Amino acid sequence: MIFGRLIGWVLLAVAILIASGEAVLALGTGSYEGLATREVWTLLAGSPTISHSTGGMASRMVSDLLEWPAWTVIGAVGLGLAVLCRPPRRRRIGFRERSFG
Repeated sequence: MIFGRLIGWVLLAVAILIASGEAVLALGTGSYEGLATREVWTLLAGSPTISHSTGGMASRMVSDLLEWPAWTVIGAVGLGLAVLCRPPRRRRIGFRERSFG
């Protein structure tokens, strides 16, 4: 639980850094090409594409997801991990006053 939440916060921080770097590059002079998720996947996995045994709707969804900006996908995964790995809330059923006497 703690490990997943820590990884989630780290991914959120990385997504913020990537987004701010892309904002600075977009405001600069010259042409700007954003960092796509496909490029990050290629750097991490070593292969340019994900191979699918079936070429259905899931394959098209993954292909579309890989074209999104990298900071959106990394941020969404980080937010998901940070929320899903939270410790469970302790619920109070009722409060009874104890008397010592």
